[in-house]
Amino acid sequence: MKKIFIGGLLLAVFTAIALWIGAALQLPLGGILFSGGVGAVLGLVKQGGPIARIVSFLIGFVVSWVLFGVQAALLPQVVLSQIIGAVIVIAIVTMVAGFSRNKMPFWALLLGSATMVGAYQTQFENAPQNFLTQSVTSAGGTLLGVSLGLIVAFLMELIGPDEDAPVSAATTPAANEPANPPTPAVPNDPSILPTA
Repeated sequence: MKKIFIGGLLLAVFTAIALWIGAALQLPLGGILFSGGVGAVLGLVKQGGPIARIVSFLIGFVVSWVLFGVQAALLPQVVLSQIIGAVIVIAIVTMVAGFSRNKMPFWALLLGSATMVGAYQTQFENAPQNFLTQSVTSAGGTLLGVSLGLIVAFLMELIGPDEDAPVSAATTPAANEPANPPTPAVPNDPSILPTA
């Protein structure tokens, strides 16, 4: 429980500092809590190694970013364009996860794609012609928040396990089983029994 409270406190402090610096420097960091939470999840979920999770996240993030650019440059701004973009992004991340046999975790790829969409979709719909400037600032602020969340997750791991954390059943014997099971008796061999 201590680990959770420290993680939440660190995330709150980092978020507050980032918002304060963002306001002072007029940086678009309003969604820092969202992206910081995404980074913490990316660091805390243990499926896949840390490098594979981060690289998968970045691949998904960049794929969505590139598709925004393709939509802005080549496709008319209609619902069909959004459908085509979404299907292409999902297909690409699915193929990356599938061909890597999930060494590039599917969930991290999807998380990266969804994070970029969540951070930039509204701005894109309002002004697709500003893709080159707005997408860069939006992506930069989002990746900053994700980095802060990853740092928080790393610091939480340094703390170590909580004293009151549940111990897995695989490492402890069941309550009704003795710690050291008795040695089974050797069956009698009739050939060595005394004969009358």
